[in-house]
Amino acid sequence: MAYDGFLAGTIARQLDTELKGAKVERVTQPEADTVILQIYAPVSGQRRKLLICTSPQGARVHYTKLSYENPAEAPNFCMLLRKHLQGGRILGVTQPATERILEFHFETINEMGYSVNKLLICELMGKHSNLILADEASGRIIDAIKRISIDVNRYRQILPGMTYVSPPPQDRIDLWTAAAGSVSDVKQIQGLSASVTDEYEDDIPALLQARDDVLAGRISPAVYCDANGRPVDVHVIPMKRLAQACEVMRFDEPGDALDYFYSHRKETNRVMQKSESFAKSVASLTDKLLLKKQRLLEDIRKAENADVYRLKGELLNANLHLAKTGDKAVTVTSYYDEQRVTIELDERFSPARNAQNYYKKYAKAKTGKKEKLIQLEECEKDIEYLSTVRDQISLASSYEEMELIRDELIREGYLRGRQVKDRKKAAAKAKPKPRRFTLPCGREIAVGRNNSENDYITFKVGGKTDYWLHTKDIHGSHVVLFMNGDTPGEEEIYQAAAVAAWFSKGRDSQNVPVDYVPLRYVKKPAGAKPGMVIFTNNRTVWVDPMDPGKE
Repeated sequence: MAYDGFLAGTIARQLDTELKGAKVERVTQPEADTVILQIYAPVSGQRRKLLICTSPQGARVHYTKLSYENPAEAPNFCMLLRKHLQGGRILGVTQPATERILEFHFETINEMGYSVNKLLICELMGKHSNLILADEASGRIIDAIKRISIDVNRYRQILPGMTYVSPPPQDRIDLWTAAAGSVSDVKQIQGLSASVTDEYEDDIPALLQARDDVLAGRISPAVYCDANGRPVDVHVIPMKRLAQACEVMRFDEPGDALDYFYSHRKETNRVMQKSESFAKSVASLTDKLLLKKQRLLEDIRKAENADVYRLKGELLNANLHLAKTGDKAVTVTSYYDEQRVTIELDERFSPARNAQNYYKKYAKAKTGKKEKLIQLEECEKDIEYLSTVRDQISLASSYEEMELIRDELIREGYLRGRQVKDRKKAAAKAKPKPRRFTLPCGREIAVGRNNSENDYITFKVGGKTDYWLHTKDIHGSHVVLFMNGDTPGEEEIYQAAAVAAWFSKGRDSQNVPVDYVPLRYVKKPAGAKPGMVIFTNNRTVWVDPMDPGKE
């Protein structure tokens, strides 16, 4: 585990030094297991964001500079923290021994105007991670981000009104107080990750020296990445063995290193996790449509045999004298080919009524075929549309982009809508904000982040003299190259096309074909799904994808 007791203690000491007397200005909860405290620290005169995450794969506490999208309606636990902590001051931050536990001591004012002390306990223990708010004087739990009942844990329950009980202590040596010569085996020390244990198992004095450096404020935050650039570990002490096998990325602050480490790991990158879950939902919708398509094709094939009903109706009408009410079948000679034909009858009805029933089946089958063909066309459009949505999800890089895609699916009727109390905030959030970049040639481009924004930049933002670009026969974003009445040069087209290739399913390919055309030749068919257009007079270039976000 990257965030071990040693790293937690380092963070605790940093926060204790910098946050004494700091005021909590705002509390947010962007995710079910993540809380962010916006704090004004008088020591530095800065406003900092303190992230507290209890995710099983990424439990941690540190300063963060990343942006998180907050829900339109704050969760109940967030409202509770606002009530008890917002406006309060931090008295200190402590760590019991070398446990993966951080305790924030707050001074707040209660409803009666009296000063009271609250304790925010961050238990950072993998799947058992939790965030607990308690009254410091009585030890009574006010609430927790994860309530634990006796059915889950018989040793201790985390429920409002109960007395807080610490996790069972480990019978190991506290690193922060260990004296030189008192440790014979690094495994006797509490709170060390496996990588730190392996690093210092043969050199305990070096480990104690690293501890003394941390206590003196001498730290070296670094992230260690494998050959593919994937973060392997992160720490604030030297990791020489890892450095020999990995690329080392150094940072000025522990929070910056932790931001990079957890945001670039697939296991803890919440955007990646959410996109995978979202993609599964869209894939499930697609599977249902594919099954519907299969059934429609079967119905159409059956409807193609409708002429059999017409023939039986005609032959029965011509040979009514050969049948009578109560017969189960009658065999007649076809006047088309002189073949004998057996006609099944419903014994409840007369021969004439049976003939009418065959004509009705024929008419129903012919009408049904037309309807089924219309439904099949709509079904295929839905499948194609959801295919573009899945590709957009895979390219999404933020919560906001995925939420916009989700909102689009709700508007189009593919997902159920959600109740939103703050309509103004929801409307502001839904306002199109397409990506904008300046190309090396100096021209500006706009790139849609979803199908709705693709329509927006193509038909609302771009002018008739601007140019429209899209990967040829490959799902991707619409790109508008703003020309302000000028004619684009070859380099301008190639650079814009390279960006269009980057924001497409062909991102990881080379020599990607991209169509470009003046915007006046791009049209929106009536009733077409978002992002679906037709165009003429286009030309095609082949380019390698280019990330416009890199210098």
